[in-house]
Amino acid sequence: MYSVEQVIKAFGKRDAAPVEREKQKPLARCLESLLKGGTVFPSSLCRLADGLLGMMDLDGDAMLFGVSETDRVPSWLTRFQGDLSDVQGLRVLMATVSPENAGALREIVPYTRPQTLGLNPAFGFGDRIGLATPGHAMAVARAEGRILPVFAQQSIREMSRTERTASQVLDDATWGVFRAGWTLPFGADADHLKTKSDVDVTAQAGFVFFTVDPSEYVDQQANDYGRDQIEERFQDLIDGKVEGASDLIKLYRGRTFEIEHGEERFRVIFDEPSLKRAAVKYSQALAHTYEMANHVAKCMSSRPFELEISVDETPQPTSPLEHLFIALELKRHGTSIVSLAPRFVGDFEKAIDYKGNLVLFDESLKQHMAIAEQFGPYKISVHSGSDKLSIYPSFGRICKGRFHVKTAGTSYLEALRVVCRVDKELFKSIVQFARQRFEADRASYHISTGLDLVPEASDLQDGELEKVYLDQEHGRQILHVTFGSVLTEKTDHDYRFREKMRTVLRQNRQLHEDVLRDHLGKHIQMLFMG
Repeated sequence: MYSVEQVIKAFGKRDAAPVEREKQKPLARCLESLLKGGTVFPSSLCRLADGLLGMMDLDGDAMLFGVSETDRVPSWLTRFQGDLSDVQGLRVLMATVSPENAGALREIVPYTRPQTLGLNPAFGFGDRIGLATPGHAMAVARAEGRILPVFAQQSIREMSRTERTASQVLDDATWGVFRAGWTLPFGADADHLKTKSDVDVTAQAGFVFFTVDPSEYVDQQANDYGRDQIEERFQDLIDGKVEGASDLIKLYRGRTFEIEHGEERFRVIFDEPSLKRAAVKYSQALAHTYEMANHVAKCMSSRPFELEISVDETPQPTSPLEHLFIALELKRHGTSIVSLAPRFVGDFEKAIDYKGNLVLFDESLKQHMAIAEQFGPYKISVHSGSDKLSIYPSFGRICKGRFHVKTAGTSYLEALRVVCRVDKELFKSIVQFARQRFEADRASYHISTGLDLVPEASDLQDGELEKVYLDQEHGRQILHVTFGSVLTEKTDHDYRFREKMRTVLRQNRQLHEDVLRDHLGKHIQMLFMG
């Protein structure tokens, strides 16, 4: 039986603060009796001056609610767009999880705003459906503060493929953070930005971490050029007045850099051929990076932000000399980064574990980390980190906390796992459609599977579906690379699969959170095994 006095006693006196964990469930039951018809998320309950704020499930839809005394309505309550009513001496707000209300929530409850994370270890959780953040919060909570999450993380390419906007991605993370009661810092990563307009939309949405992807300006054939070709293209850089190119010979030719980090000691020598090859490969990409960095700074004005540079989307691994060249040039041009994603040795195919020699990976990573420490400091970032569990122990050990891991596709696959367990027919129809789209969608991915390696869903028993398509490499890759087609397929202007998937996930929230907690929690656990 609820008590109005109990609710009023729980009201806050000043700034936003979560209700103590041991009091959340009893207070949630009181509020459910008062509000009638919904299920309160206990972890969302937040004390504010003269009132309470929280989220609830109302007939399958997430709703925001606020409660205050009728004759003492705080100003924060009126900043949300919703319906106000009086219930037994209390003023009650019921509001939708709209963009306007998400913006108001970030202003009123500071812990729902993304922050810069600095050199702390960070783990990025991509969410392509918009319902994964509570499960992600459960996964990272197991690390007990040793690693900070990036709950809003999506590239422009992913936003395009899922038909979501930057604001939607950030708003979904905001609601997830609030519902989960996550109060530690979290980041928001505008990933793989290629143009100034990419920066504009993500900065305006509220992102604070910007990953510049200059891969279109990297000369991908530079490693194969002969000496004459290198000389010709190096002169083209100078003639084209590419920023900084004319000074490179004077600055670096013949210089030797002694690099030390812990027990790691090695030498990088900038002989003229190697220097010019690195310049040909990366100078235009770096010039684009400086331009993008300046634009980010302009867009963010006085707001704090962080910058990452990604050079991982190249066919050849980033050598120590190339990494050092990039680091020196960034510093020379006053471009500060918090992390860098090199192209590592081995293969980082989507949705499966690392393919390559682990000894060589460790040796290469030690060199990259040594350069990052001595000429930064900045973190080493690994993209396509989903399910690369075999490298996680050494990655955590070698980087000693100076790392950033990004995942995305694995959370989409775990959402499909929930669908598979709850609605076999929907899962079969998604698999059938994914197989139809596979050959077209695989074109932009480096993967090694094929349709002939995986049986049709109709040829499998229901009990075999999850194992074949979600536990084995070839099935996972087929489902991974077709995510955009699956999530945007429409019939009569309605999404064919997306809303059905969202309905399944909303109706089975606990299962969804549990599978995300277990799967992503294993990723995080492996990072600290070293």
